[in-house]
Amino acid sequence: MIDKDYSKLKVAVLGSTGSIGTQALDVIRELGCKVVFLSAKSNAELLSRQTEEFLPDAVCLTDPEKSDDFLFPRNRKTELFLGEEAHVKCISSLDVDVIIHAVSGLSGIPSALEASKKGVRLAVANKEAIITLGDVILDNIRKYGGVLIPVDSEHSAIFQCLLTNRGDRSQIKKLILTASGGPFFGYTSEMLSNVTPAMALAHPTWKMGPKITVDSSTLMNKGFEIIEAVRLFDVDESAVEVVVHRQSIIHSMVEYIDSTVIAQLGSPDMRAPILYSLTYPERVGSPVAPLDLIGISKLTFDKPDYNVFPLLNTARRSIREGGVAPATLISADEVAVSSFLDGNITFDKIPVVVEKTLDKASNVNTVSVENVFSAVCEAEKIAKKIIAEL
Repeated sequence: MIDKDYSKLKVAVLGSTGSIGTQALDVIRELGCKVVFLSAKSNAELLSRQTEEFLPDAVCLTDPEKSDDFLFPRNRKTELFLGEEAHVKCISSLDVDVIIHAVSGLSGIPSALEASKKGVRLAVANKEAIITLGDVILDNIRKYGGVLIPVDSEHSAIFQCLLTNRGDRSQIKKLILTASGGPFFGYTSEMLSNVTPAMALAHPTWKMGPKITVDSSTLMNKGFEIIEAVRLFDVDESAVEVVVHRQSIIHSMVEYIDSTVIAQLGSPDMRAPILYSLTYPERVGSPVAPLDLIGISKLTFDKPDYNVFPLLNTARRSIREGGVAPATLISADEVAVSSFLDGNITFDKIPVVVEKTLDKASNVNTVSVENVFSAVCEAEKIAKKIIAEL
């Protein structure tokens, strides 16, 4: 199906055992790229199987305690590195064309920063790095001559829509992010109080990890994407609109000053934006199912209920406040979602914890790695205290 030769394209996949990482390797397998580096946090068994198949020069487990579970490939020597510091050092020394950054959570920030200094193509799926230090990362990309390609389906869609206007930001009127609405579209606030973890983890469209799936059910994930759009495309928060689109066929849209709207459509399959991040600016034959518009028959659009899903406004508040407020937002949400999944708070208390943490946390205007992680630590302590008092 692939009609071009990508066998010489050297690729590293950070977070190769997660949802995005495994799908990235599906695409790489189709393209026939050369994998030079893989990394994972603790899933040594899966990393071993990936290493056996793709035979990278090196791999890294950021959790050193899992090293005994790693099995080296039988027919090639692959070097194993352990720990987060080693992970960052490996990235700095990579001979690579494309880095796919699929490390999830705040732990992905150091590797994203290092990858942004490589002067290569950086395909980013980690929201936290862009939300907290997006300006720093983009400055590095420009300074070192790299290219950043978003992998999130919504931001990949915007990136592609902007190509029709040669990326001219001055002619953008509005960015329109589509949202599936999650499993609780149409619920009332009272109904949300009875949501269980199993219900929240049953996303109607996408298959993702537990944290991002819960974030999608609270619409926090869409709030994060608002901040990402502001960072990636240099627009004001007020120029980013969210529309509920249950079919997940239109991945996002751009409205220009002449009221023309350009939309990107496709089957809801993360392999599509991953593929484009590897082949950009070219397009190749894809393993993704073609879009059947007749079979879909109709596309619907609704306005999000900001009262039932207040985290959309909380995310907007954090980007308006600026500084390290978005880092506070992320940290508070991590604590709240973890507490919900552990059965310590009800679903409807997740936005309460996040909002109250943002109220109580200090904000520092200067955005730096040190200030971001200081804000993360402070927010974690505040959120845990709020939960204990609920």
